[in-house]
Amino acid sequence: MNNASQLRRNVILNTAGNLVFFASQYLLIILVMRLSGAYANGLLSTAMNLANPILSFACYGMRSFQVSDFTPQYSDRTYLHSRYVTVLAAGLGCCGFAMAVSYTAEQRIVILLYTLCRLSEGLVDVWHGYLQKAERMDLVGISFGVRGLASIVSFAAGLALTQNLVFTLAVMCLLNWLYVFAVDIPFGRKNADFAFVGGGTVAALLLECLPLAVYSFLNSSVGSVVKHFCERLCGTEAFGNFNSIFAPVQILQVGAAYIFVPFITLFAHWWADREGKKFMRGLLITFAALGVLWLCGSVGAALLGPWAFSLLYGQKILPYMTLLQPLVAATIITTLVLILCHLLTVAREMKGLILGNLAGIAASFVLAGPMIGAFGTTGAAWATVLSRLVQAALMLAFLLRRCRGQFAPNRAD
Repeated sequence: MNNASQLRRNVILNTAGNLVFFASQYLLIILVMRLSGAYANGLLSTAMNLANPILSFACYGMRSFQVSDFTPQYSDRTYLHSRYVTVLAAGLGCCGFAMAVSYTAEQRIVILLYTLCRLSEGLVDVWHGYLQKAERMDLVGISFGVRGLASIVSFAAGLALTQNLVFTLAVMCLLNWLYVFAVDIPFGRKNADFAFVGGGTVAALLLECLPLAVYSFLNSSVGSVVKHFCERLCGTEAFGNFNSIFAPVQILQVGAAYIFVPFITLFAHWWADREGKKFMRGLLITFAALGVLWLCGSVGAALLGPWAFSLLYGQKILPYMTLLQPLVAATIITTLVLILCHLLTVAREMKGLILGNLAGIAASFVLAGPMIGAFGTTGAAWATVLSRLVQAALMLAFLLRRCRGQFAPNRAD
């Protein structure tokens, strides 16, 4: 197969597979709501909320570093061993948090099973890195697609036949790990160079990638903090309804991310070539596009929201429709944050990246309790909006300051 054909195959299959996998995570929420009700959905939503930052730490933000290490600075075996460390640490951290918080025994079992399932992604990520370096992203896409479909089929069948969420999650977890060991690892091993034993140590690799890990963990934790307070203060069932509204709305975020990602290279070229006018024009166009997306989302939510959500979940969800508009806004602002994270990375502004995410988490802790206590799940929605606004504002300030230096007319080379 020639390079052009392989590239086309990589793009098509990787995009399709990731979309299937992403959709499967949200279909789980719809399925559990329809088949087992809001309380079971609350149990699953609590587990999903905790698993996101845990998975971020397990992956350690290392994938981009791994696939760009052509020297190589670290051996393939070192990357694999470092992933054993991060996945194990993430799993132990999840266990510790689940035991420290006053969850019920059922909540803890659901959290641990779902997180164990997602940690398969943390391990497979390093094997997919070998495939990506070998330009076999088609195999990565197929893996995500198959595991997404297996998750949906097993989850739907398990709940329909047993009405037992714990058993269903156990089966789904087993299928995901079986695929990793039966398919992903053998394919990854064929494309890894375990004969090379030079380069840095595991400790050196983990230390060098620590800023990436911190950024990735912090960014995934901003929304999780508000959701954690929502479940603790409003109860499992109310939180299940909150997440049932939030999950489909986030399709806007995925669509925007897929549209923007191909343009990162353009921004990188403009930055490197110091083409300030093009960079700033691109930034303004991005902001305008997000504004249009927010307008379309808001109008669509107003016109179709109650009908669409009652079709998905039934009439019992209608009292929670007041969440829809603030959650649309929260999704758009979260998309803005993700874009700013990419641009700060292009600008190598790691300080702004870390401080912006820390500000978002700090705002979440400060706002979540009082706002949820006063306004319930609606307060959680607005606390998410305000926390993300604080995060976006600080990150934008760092980016603009960096732009002034990069694009200054009299800057010396």
